[in-house]
Amino acid sequence: MKKFRSKRTLQLLALLGILAVPGYALDETDIPLTADEIELRAQGAMRVGIDNAIVPDASAEHPLVISRPEDQPLCKPTLPLLPSNEIDVMNGYEGMVLANLQGPRKMIVDPANHIIVTGAEGVSSIRLDECGNTDITLLLDRCEDGQVGYGLALYDGQLYVASSQSIWRFPYVDGQHTPLGKGEKVLVNINPESDFDVSIDPFGRVYIPRSANENDVLAERHAIIKRFNVQTVPQDAYDYETDGEIFAYGTNVHGGMGFDAQGRLWGIDAPYQSFQRNDLGGDISPAGLAEEINVYEFPYMNYGFPYCFTEYDLNPYTEQAKGRGGQWGHPSFMNATVNLDQFCDQNDNNRKPAIPVAPMNKASAVHFYMGQFCSVGNENTMGTSVGMPCNWTDTPFVAYRGNPGQPDGHRVVRLPFDDLGHKPRLDKSEDVIFQSKQSCQGEGCIDPVGLAIDDYGRLLVSSQNTNEIFMVQRVYNANAARLMTDAALAAEEAAEKAEEKAEQLDKKGSEKVYKNNSGGDDDEEELEEEDEEQEDDDTEYVIS
Repeated sequence: MKKFRSKRTLQLLALLGILAVPGYALDETDIPLTADEIELRAQGAMRVGIDNAIVPDASAEHPLVISRPEDQPLCKPTLPLLPSNEIDVMNGYEGMVLANLQGPRKMIVDPANHIIVTGAEGVSSIRLDECGNTDITLLLDRCEDGQVGYGLALYDGQLYVASSQSIWRFPYVDGQHTPLGKGEKVLVNINPESDFDVSIDPFGRVYIPRSANENDVLAERHAIIKRFNVQTVPQDAYDYETDGEIFAYGTNVHGGMGFDAQGRLWGIDAPYQSFQRNDLGGDISPAGLAEEINVYEFPYMNYGFPYCFTEYDLNPYTEQAKGRGGQWGHPSFMNATVNLDQFCDQNDNNRKPAIPVAPMNKASAVHFYMGQFCSVGNENTMGTSVGMPCNWTDTPFVAYRGNPGQPDGHRVVRLPFDDLGHKPRLDKSEDVIFQSKQSCQGEGCIDPVGLAIDDYGRLLVSSQNTNEIFMVQRVYNANAARLMTDAALAAEEAAEKAEEKAEQLDKKGSEKVYKNNSGGDDDEEELEEEDEEQEDDDTEYVIS
């Protein structure tokens, strides 16, 4: 019997490090490689993203999948912390409270796997061991011009921290667990409507969004993202109003931004609070309006605020509904001289959101998983590691903090993407990774506002209202790789048998036609042969 393996099975066996698959190796002579890259390639790994995370290299003969029990953080904290509210995690995962911290917000993980967090008390460092035991110390209680804000970034030995109006930076050593030294003011005069993030690309360019009130007469000019080169900083710091370059217009970004593996910046544009459009059914907000997740892929583009809004579902309000992602003009700016609906529908005037998400969830952060310590498996096999799934690499996690007094939100999801085009799949449902177990509408609800991934591929979630940082990891099974391999081989053998049976039936059919045409067939002998074949086909095969 001829054996064959499909491309999908070959990829699976290669991913698990079980089989060397020709055609998946990358010739190192094709591109000049550094010593670090050569060493990583030998291990079946590569670096991606702004953080240079080490992830499996799909082009290697044996992509890196860390599956040995001794490499996994499997022990539990000495003194487990109880959650303020019961939580639910996806099947095959487990969650716990990692730490209690006053008003935690944005989190980043440094190369030493220390968690740095902005919160009500300032900037804190969380040192954790493999079991999840933590030691927390305060790095910075306040900036010189006020309290610590939301934004936080790490680049080239400098920790960038936002205050209410400015950006500061402090010398930082990976794994630092002592107070920060004297800071340097980098940027002033931001004047945002709400807290803002700090994001830095691999070239050292800092992106600072500024939000605006929709009733602000200068909202278009105020709601922007500016880009600054911080390799050199003026003695008196940059001024947001006069320095830097406008990278994107009409954005009104709120919450945490993130870069994908291609270095593209993503962010969340807040929806309008309330307005009426009588021709579309009157009060269509907020239920009919989408929150926007945008990719700021090209510089100098306009994203529509405050002139345009995005439809989530206007079907309950009007027969004119365009469907999810449809673009409309804001009634406050409509007049007889310009057809604002048509204006907003043109991509040159208004970039449509990459992902229109459901209203009233209050999206608060977007974070791309870069494949750290990733796992392979399913609900039956569990995972080859405690990390997030490998096929989630370079797809976004989104935190929904929810609105006070509303049951919607209070969860963290993964948004499905198309593997080939790296495009959002709006036809697929979100994967809910973490959420409150019970609907919460009062005070003290879990409200995810910050997301990060540690070196073991575990998801970190900060909840500002409940003063908690949660950790979610996959359930590890040392036999997951073997179980998946067995299942893949069994499926290939079943497919092979089905193909052979089909070929035999075709052959018998051809022979029968030939005999009928020649007048020399023996029906009784043919029936006996078919009965014997049917008995063989009914044999039960058990794959262990």
